[in-house]
Amino acid sequence: MAKSQNVVQVKNPRSGHYVKINRAQGKIVAHKTSPGPYKGIPVAKKKSK
Repeated sequence: MAKSQNVVQVKNPRSGHYVKINRAQGKIVAHKTSPGPYKGIPVAKKKSK
């Protein structure tokens, strides 16, 4: 599931930790308690206007 194109990670601005999000379902899959991003999962970029 981690290698899927539907799973991305974003940084939570409040906690500073990364969160995995399933884009197909629009749900949070997991959150990290240790610092740094997940390995092997793309970081989602902000939408440009």
